[in-house]
Formats: sequence, structure tokens, C-alpha cells
Amino acid sequence: MRFTIGKKIGLGFSIVLLLLLTIFMFTLFVVDEAENTLDTSIKSNEKFINVDQPTVSRLNHLNDNLAETHRYIQKWIADQSYSDAPFKTAALNLINKEIPLDTNNINDLANKWSNNNNNKDNELYNSIKKDVNILLDGYNSHVISMIVGWDSYADGTSIISSTFFDLDVEPLYQNITKSLNELLEKRNKVAQIQQEESNTSFKHTNSNFKILFRGILLAGIILLAGTLIIAIFTTLSITRPVYQLKTMLIELGRGVFPKKEIIASNDEIGEMATAMNHLVGGLKKTTKFAHEVGQSNFDHPYKPLSDDDTLGHALLKMKDELAETERILEQKVKERTEEVVRQKDEIDGQKSKLEELYKDVTDSIKYAKRLQDSILPPTEYMKKLFPKAFVLFKPKDIVSGDFYWMHKVGQKHLFAAVDCTGHGVPGAFMSLVGANGLNSAVKEHKLVKPGEILDDLNKYAHEALNKDSEDSTVRDGMDIALCSIDYNKMELEFSGAYNPLYLIRDGEIVITKSDKFAIGSFAPNEKNYETKKISIKKGDIIYVFSDGYPDQFGGLKGKKFMYRKFRDTLLSVKDLPMLKQKQLLDKEIEEWRGSFEQVDDILVIGVMID
Repeated sequence: MRFTIGKKIGLGFSIVLLLLLTIFMFTLFVVDEAENTLDTSIKSNEKFINVDQPTVSRLNHLNDNLAETHRYIQKWIADQSYSDAPFKTAALNLINKEIPLDTNNINDLANKWSNNNNNKDNELYNSIKKDVNILLDGYNSHVISMIVGWDSYADGTSIISSTFFDLDVEPLYQNITKSLNELLEKRNKVAQIQQEESNTSFKHTNSNFKILFRGILLAGIILLAGTLIIAIFTTLSITRPVYQLKTMLIELGRGVFPKKEIIASNDEIGEMATAMNHLVGGLKKTTKFAHEVGQSNFDHPYKPLSDDDTLGHALLKMKDELAETERILEQKVKERTEEVVRQKDEIDGQKSKLEELYKDVTDSIKYAKRLQDSILPPTEYMKKLFPKAFVLFKPKDIVSGDFYWMHKVGQKHLFAAVDCTGHGVPGAFMSLVGANGLNSAVKEHKLVKPGEILDDLNKYAHEALNKDSEDSTVRDGMDIALCSIDYNKMELEFSGAYNPLYLIRDGEIVITKSDKFAIGSFAPNEKNYETKKISIKKGDIIYVFSDGYPDQFGGLKGKKFMYRKFRDTLLSVKDLPMLKQKQLLDKEIEEWRGSFEQVDDILVIGVMID
């Protein structure tokens, strides 16, 4: 008979269920007994707390109040005093309020007394209560009402009557005290017995719960051990073979054949293991056949696993088709090889022509760079005009659309940052026009005011680009920031086309805005550039620049550097030497750019007033 998976699992669950049922029945029995004991102990404890203990406390309180009242009455008779004496007020409070309150409270508790002497205790308390009422009435009628104030002590009749009453009442008071002590002794015994019964019940309950805990612990250990044994058995007979099958399937899914077969058991898993072993064997044979076919060994023997082996029959058909395809391909490869050899010779010839053309274009651009460099002020000339200055110049390509210009006319030290439309070769052509225009305005037309120089430059660009012609399609121009410094007057004159001027003084940037129309964008005399005068002092730093620095993309999100960040960077380096400022500005923009391409030419000029 096969010990199937269902039988194995059913046996395991049956054993676990039997263990759980045993534990449940044992727990139910112990909990029921513990619950009964706990109810008894709770009731006994409630009676002790709510009846017996308060009874003893109230009887003691009544006894103390009676003793204090008796002492106050004796003092009332013996000591001549006013009616509002403190001890008289205290005596009246005890007689009229405290003692009646005590008796009322004890009345409520006496109704709940339950013991063999219940009737006798109630009779004794009723007798005490009756005597107490007589005693209090006597206090009121023979003492309190007769000795009212100071003058009452002069009345011999009142004093004598009160004194005789005091002698008569003493036996009654002593009898009440004796009866109260007797009742207290009885109720104390009842309270002690009740407390002992409560403690015994709680001990019994605790003992039952300890038995329950030990029983559950023992049953849990048995259940754990039984479950562990069942789990081990299940693992050995079910889980491990299933895991082996899963591992084999995962390896087959990765294209890896298992190194050993699974040992088949006498159940459904064993049947699956046998089928899997056959499958792996068939796949190995199929793989070997496919490998031989791939090596063009079309004569390798192969037999499908059965008549229904779709893959096997497909492989045999594929073998025949591959053999025919290989023959056709060999013929096509031969023909294609001859064609490729012929095309390669043609490509090699075209490659040589392209390399020669690329070299000519590159050489031309490099020569154009030399021409463009010739229009830039030499380093020695720049240091002579501006000892404390720097120029950060970073063309996007070999040649640049940005350029800087410097000149001296009399006492005027001129410098400009110019941004021509575009970059590369087109921008470089425009930079030649701009440089020649600035030189023409200063050297030929003898102009020194920045606004007049820009007006003349606009006219020069307009004529050079032939913008008066009706068929002119040139839309190029340039943005510029032009400064003139007179060190004798300590005065700066500025004019600009779109590009502003930044002046740092006392740790703050002062921005001087430019005119919002570009050089070459309008006909001469249509508009004029404004010259702005600024007083300067030693330590001021002047910055002019193109838009390449703030417009550079970079950072973590690929955004523009922006003018605000550019101003913050200038403020952070303002106290450093000019050469160090240039180095840090260059480092800052390169770190910002990172792997992003430079989008435009970059030009920044800084001049410190010394």
C-alpha cells in the first residue's frame, strides 16, 4: 500500500489536533475550578473591605467621640466660661453632628453583618445606640441648656443640678464604653476570620493557576516536541523531495542540467521525480544533437522520445532545413565577399578624401583663431592699464564670439566685454567687426565717452553688415559692457547694450543696468546709448561679463547657473587677489558644468580700483 502525501499530511494533522484537544480540555477544567475559587475569594475580600473593616473603624471612631464628648461636658460643668468657648463649640458639634453621623453609618453596616452571632451583635449595638441617645439627651437637658453663659455659673441651682447629673451619668457612660469594647472585640474577630478566609481563597486560587501554568507548560512542551517530530517527518518525506524538484526546475530554467537524478519515493512526488529524471535525460540528448547540428554535423543520430515528441520531430526537420540553408548561405557568402571587397576599396578612397578635407577645415579654423587672438589686448598691455585685474576667457569652440577690448586715451582707461551673436566661426567673424568698430571709434573718431563709442560702433556694424540693403538677411549684432575709468577724478563712465555692470563696495553689489537694444539691431541715429557716471574709490571691484557664465547648464538637475548664484560667487571671492578670483570662478563653473556640454562662450573681466 502506498503511503501517499494525503495520508502523511492527514496523520500529522490528526496527531497535532489530538494534542491540542487534550491541552484544551485540561485547561478548561483547571480554569473552571480556579474561577470558582476566585469568585469565592473576591466575595470574601469584598465583605472584609466593605463591611467588616469599616465596622471596626466606625465603632472605634464612635468610642473616641463619646470619650471626647464626656471630657468636654465635665469641663463645661467645672470651668466657668463664655458660651462661645472653643471646647463648648466642639462639644456641640460632637453631640449634634459627629456622633449621630457615626450611629447612622454603623446602622448601614450592621444590616450587612453575617455570622453566627449576627442577632446578638445587632441586639448589643441597638442597646448601645439606645444608651447613647439617653446620654446625649441628658447632656443637652441637664448641662447645655442649664449652663448657657458666664452668668449661669453664678446660679447655684444650675450648677448643683448639673453636678448631680454628672455623677448619675458616669455609670451610664461606663456601661456604654464597656458594651462598645465588647462589640469591637466581636467584630474584630469576625474581620480577622473574614480576612483569613479571603487569604486562604486567594492562596488556593494561586495554587490552581500554578497547576494550570505547569500543566500548560508541560502540554506545550509535548505539543512542541510532537510538532517538531511531525515537521521533521514531513520534511524528510515531502518537503525535501519537493525542494529537490524545485531546484532542478530552477536550474533547467537557467539552462543548467542537474548533476544527479532525484531518488524516487513511493508516492505522487516519486512519480513526478521519475518523470523529471526522464525529461532531463531527453533534454540532454536533445542538447547534444542540437550542438552537433550547430557544428554542421548533420549525420549525428537522434531519435525522438516518442511519436508525440513535438520538439524532437521539429529538431529533425530543422536539421534538414539547416543543411539546405547552409549550402545556400555558403554560395551567398562567396558572392557577398567579392562585393564587400570591391566596396571596401571605394570606402577607403572616400575616407582618405574626408580626412584631407577635415584637416584643411581644421587648419583654417586654427589660423582664424590666430587672427582672432591678434585683436585681443596683449597680457603686458592689460597689466600696464589695469595692474589689479583678471580676464576669464573660455571659448566654447576653437574660435569665439566673445572678446575683450582695452585701450587708453589720455587719462581714460577703457575696457569692454563683448558678446557677439553666436559662437564658433560665425561669432568669430562678428568679433572682428566689433573689434575693428571699437578701434575706429577711439582711434579714428577720437571718441572717449562710452555712450558715443557705442553709437559709433552701432553705425560701423550697420554699414559693415550692409543692413541698409533691402535683401539683407543678416540679423546678427552684439551685446557689450563698456567702461571708462579716470583715476585722477576717481570717476567711472559706463554704457552697455544688454550687459550690466557689477560694482562691489563694502561687501555689497551695486548693479548698473544697460540699455536694452543690441549693437547692430537698429539704424544709426534712431537710438542713442546712455553714458552713466559713477564715483569710485579705492578698493572698489568692477565686473563686466557676457551671459555665458550664468547661462551654463549643470548641477544635479541640469539647470542654469543663474545670475543670482553668479553674484553670490563674486561676493564669496571679493576679498581674494584678482588672479585667485579668476581661478576660483573657473573652478566653480567647471564643477557646476560637470559632464554637461559648454553651451556658450564665457567671458568675465574683473578690475580692482587701486
